[in-house]
Amino acid sequence: MVEVAVPGQRWEIEFMDDGTIEIEKFISDGEIYDAAELEVLLKGFSD
Repeated sequence: MVEVAVPGQRWEIEFMDDGTIEIEKFISDGEIYDAAELEVLLKGFSD
């Protein structure tokens, strides 16, 4: 797998044993959050 970071995006490019390539793109909407967002993230994604 290759991870690529460009402004506003991050890509994961995976090269499979059978020769296929899968690409997943993570795209930012440009919104910047302050420290209060940590609580939202921890509530939503912790066990």
